[in-house]
Amino acid sequence: MDNKTLKVGIFVDSKQESGGAYQELLYSIQNFKKYKNYCENIEFKIICTSKKIGSSLNGSGFKIEYFSMNLFERYVCFLRNNGSLVRRIKKFLFFKNKFESFLKKIDVDLIYFVAPGQYMLYLENTKYFVTVPDVCHRVENDFPDNVDHSEFQRRDEIFEKSLPRAIGVFTNTQTTKEQISFFYKVDKSKIKILNHQPSFAINNFTKPDDKKNKSIKEKFNLPKEYVFYPAMYLPHKNHKFLLEALNLIKTKFNKNINVVFCGNNPKVFGNLSILKNYAIEKNLINQITFLNFIEDEDLPYLYLNSSALIMISQIGPSNIPPWEGFKMNVPVLYTKYDSENIFGDAVLNVDPLNSEDIANCLIKITEDKNLRDKLIKNGTRKIQETNRKEEFLQIVNLIKNYSNKSFNWKK
Repeated sequence: MDNKTLKVGIFVDSKQESGGAYQELLYSIQNFKKYKNYCENIEFKIICTSKKIGSSLNGSGFKIEYFSMNLFERYVCFLRNNGSLVRRIKKFLFFKNKFESFLKKIDVDLIYFVAPGQYMLYLENTKYFVTVPDVCHRVENDFPDNVDHSEFQRRDEIFEKSLPRAIGVFTNTQTTKEQISFFYKVDKSKIKILNHQPSFAINNFTKPDDKKNKSIKEKFNLPKEYVFYPAMYLPHKNHKFLLEALNLIKTKFNKNINVVFCGNNPKVFGNLSILKNYAIEKNLINQITFLNFIEDEDLPYLYLNSSALIMISQIGPSNIPPWEGFKMNVPVLYTKYDSENIFGDAVLNVDPLNSEDIANCLIKITEDKNLRDKLIKNGTRKIQETNRKEEFLQIVNLIKNYSNKSFNWKK
């Protein structure tokens, strides 16, 4: 068989501040380079929708291609692929599929979408695979950031039309795998599990710089002791229940616990003003540090100086921050999910909608040294027992399998 090189485009239209999708891109770049011996006859290039996204990827070692479309061009691509009438007569139309033409021009055979997006809807002939972090709009559809302003329809259209056509789907838990298969009729054999891992900056953090650490403390005016909650200011992140728990700790136990928040505050669903007003109302404002998105170079130090990580998001059952807490030797307080206990004894589980339970767990994790040491030890073990290489090579194997099959129709 001809060992022709397969050209794979890694597609990203998520900014660094978006979190998971951008981190997925960085993981992929790092791992494709790390395991290059397994990627023989595979050539990768990154496709970005803006210069801003691509500028942070300079030095990745991969060629970066830029591509974008206006609303009209997007609509044409959508209709060609999804409009029942247009799809039947598209070969007679003057308007072409700009996205497919671009991929042909740069000689891409296969696309990897590091997160679900509208560009998946525009592909007519190019095959693709995708990483899907969750289907929360189907499961937690009482949160406005999952369904309001046509958000449910937008996500569901992308998933419903694109996931069954993908040659492979990657997700992070067995629960999410089952949900994808159930809601979108994807064969389970095509859905593979890749555990989350710490963000690129945390994963590559080694020895702290004392001078840098001091400047970080001053830059963000960090309390001497604090619990860290890195999450976008969205309703499903459950910040308000944490504030209520802090109020209980103060009024019921006569104790104060400081918390540092950080993350983006999206224009449409951002909750930051509500949280600040509530903190003022409950006289908690001096215990809370509200930070914006934290740059990669600063993020490890916010973990390093914290006494614990709290992650009480309503969407899971896995998230990136607990893995970061394990890596940084920080004890983790995490949402108790009925569907699947991903982290086992590496975290202290809490009911995210019970402020009294949150309060009790906060006191335990900040004051019980034996518990803290146990959680740190178990978190380290959790990191060590996860076979990143074996998991990641599932992506390489999918690409190679497609390459072998494509021998039947490639010129």
